[in-house]
Amino acid sequence: MFSSPLRRALKRGLKPGGDLVEELRGLDDYVISSKRDAEAICEALSTLPGDRSYSTKHFSTPLHELTGLFQDVDGRQCPAFEQLYEEGLPELIRIFDAMVDDASNEEVDDLLYVLKILAMYGSFEGAQKVVEAARMSLKPEAFMWHVILSTFSEEHPQREFVLQALSDPLPTGFVAIGLLDSANGAAINGAFDQHPFDSSAGTRMLRQWLEDPDPEKFSYAHSATAALPFISNPPRDELLALAMDHPDPGVQMEAGWAAGELGRESGLEVLARFCLDVNHSDTAQRYLEELERADLIPSEAQEESFQAKAEFSSWLSHPNELGQAPDSLEIVDHRQLNWPPEGKRRPMWLIRYVLRDDTGLEEDDIDCGLVGSVTWCFFLYKMNQRPPEDVYAIHCYWEMEHAELIDEQEVTDPNEYAGMLAQWTGDPLESPTITQVAEISPKLNIPARFVALATARLAGAEGWVVLDGARSTWFPQAEQPSDVHESVILKIHVGRQLLGFNDQPDRKSFLVEETPSRSPEEYLAAYEKLLDDAVDAGCPHQKKLLGNHSLLASHFERYIDLLVETKKVDRHEAIIQAYQRLLTAAQHASETVQEEAFDSFGILGVSFDAYVDALKSQNHEAEIAATIEVFEPHWQHNLGYGRLGSAAYLAGQYDVAEPFFLNIRDGMDSYYRSETMSMLAEIWHQRGETKAASDLLIDCLKQNRTDFQESEYLSDRQMFAESYQGHRATYLRLFSDGEEELAKEGLPDELG
Repeated sequence: MFSSPLRRALKRGLKPGGDLVEELRGLDDYVISSKRDAEAICEALSTLPGDRSYSTKHFSTPLHELTGLFQDVDGRQCPAFEQLYEEGLPELIRIFDAMVDDASNEEVDDLLYVLKILAMYGSFEGAQKVVEAARMSLKPEAFMWHVILSTFSEEHPQREFVLQALSDPLPTGFVAIGLLDSANGAAINGAFDQHPFDSSAGTRMLRQWLEDPDPEKFSYAHSATAALPFISNPPRDELLALAMDHPDPGVQMEAGWAAGELGRESGLEVLARFCLDVNHSDTAQRYLEELERADLIPSEAQEESFQAKAEFSSWLSHPNELGQAPDSLEIVDHRQLNWPPEGKRRPMWLIRYVLRDDTGLEEDDIDCGLVGSVTWCFFLYKMNQRPPEDVYAIHCYWEMEHAELIDEQEVTDPNEYAGMLAQWTGDPLESPTITQVAEISPKLNIPARFVALATARLAGAEGWVVLDGARSTWFPQAEQPSDVHESVILKIHVGRQLLGFNDQPDRKSFLVEETPSRSPEEYLAAYEKLLDDAVDAGCPHQKKLLGNHSLLASHFERYIDLLVETKKVDRHEAIIQAYQRLLTAAQHASETVQEEAFDSFGILGVSFDAYVDALKSQNHEAEIAATIEVFEPHWQHNLGYGRLGSAAYLAGQYDVAEPFFLNIRDGMDSYYRSETMSMLAEIWHQRGETKAASDLLIDCLKQNRTDFQESEYLSDRQMFAESYQGHRATYLRLFSDGEEELAKEGLPDELG
């Protein structure tokens, strides 16, 4: 009988020396339906836990990959589901029990993933294991608990058991929030009589969340408020009053809904008022509709322009966008347009938002988005500095791309499309280079089928030419906002044709001069105030200041620049002093703050190299060694190995650097592109291991050459060529006969 791709991958991965993670990842979107596939998964699970060493090569484990296969089953009716239910779930439970008592941090993540599958499949034994894990406080702050427990809010066969089992005693941490949200969902659907938090212990927790002043915990207050219609008096009314007075508008609206659910007119009045707040109208109207009181929505809130602004505000407030409501919204253009591909006439709005800076470090965030088709804002295109027609054109082109009616590609070989340059009949172009090409579907009903974009100079001025037959157009760089990707020019040109915009606008008149609105002294004072707050463990904003997306991190370099410029301090000393304040603050912060602060891209990670360079310049090699020891537990990955190894190498501590570099060589597929391999070769060469050094560099050169030859993209080729040149320079520096040896290996001076 023929074997399936899954069974073949499992067989290869389970062989001695096999890589099960890599084999399973190679299956892509494989769907599991047969019993034999499910049996093979169960057989593979029977080999676990096995070797529990964690490999940073994939940032995954065999357990994680095998567990993930349970999600790839083709429905509950296929033979694979029954087999995994009967045989696979017991294997997962066995593995969980074998690992949980001494699980590492990474293994706990895998075990939570196992719990997710146990919850999803609906067995009683699986639900028991979820309850057991919740009671043992297994990483109780992990978001995965919300995913696990949310499974039990729908028509889950074990819902009643889990919610009752966890109601006394109630769990702690984020597990409690997961239980609360799951119970709220079930209660709203009338699934049970008594809410798990309808107890003295439960109402105490609800009160704590409602009284917590930390803005990052306001979502907990929101969940607490959603439970209030299902909580008994007298505590319910006290908690509802707290929710009504909560500083977060979202919690206030939830309180309005809760009061309305209880039949109280005061709650409906709150929601009606919020309907007139453009930043909260969408939610307030939805709540009134859920309460079957849409008649209370004010007529002003139902006007088209108001609803357009409300929709845009809701979109901007999503965590994936601005993450908060803007301070102001203004409609800058409104018109009816025949929108492709159907050409249906639609009302469109361009809306400018302003989000004011309250830190003293940044300019106000001002941009423009579209409502009417797909609500969207291109934050990097500076739409507020463009004519309305260009903005509509960009959005239109983008939507047609997503509809697969336009296929835009980066040009890897400009010579392939060089013949299109003949379409330009204007004044001679200087140094034209085609960078993008777009294929237009005939369904869009415009003359062009292939349109190309080229960078060039015209009469000495930089710009772009769009090559489109008789419609070919020159776009001067001086008429475009600065620092925007060139592909936007192609979008403007084609999008204007799609929408029938023929007249060229005065683009320069829309540009805004971008000048700082505050003096260097004001900027320094603002940064130092935030720095003082960051080192204050009692500051409620410490996590925001030291965590991900910290302004102190993104403005660190400019802060140092201005210190040097205005106060004439030594640059390296300024870096050392500022960085050490941040480092000390992070070391004394809570565990959750530390996790973000020590992240490779966190506040300490982004300036780590500058700090090490500064220490080296001041001959503080001992402090570099101490810094490496501090960061090593946090940076157990290839990026961390590279940065820590490079720091040790810079300090002349080659015995410390070498193990980090070896981790990269042995655990990173593209190790040969890393400059750390040149450093490793230098260490070996200095130690007299010249053959090993030579072999490593030649291996890196050959693999970079192969990648260069096989790459389809010009930008990737440039990257491979730069890596090649770096290793080649190292080889020539280390070996006096390097030119001759490289020639013997067929390795040229340059790739191309």
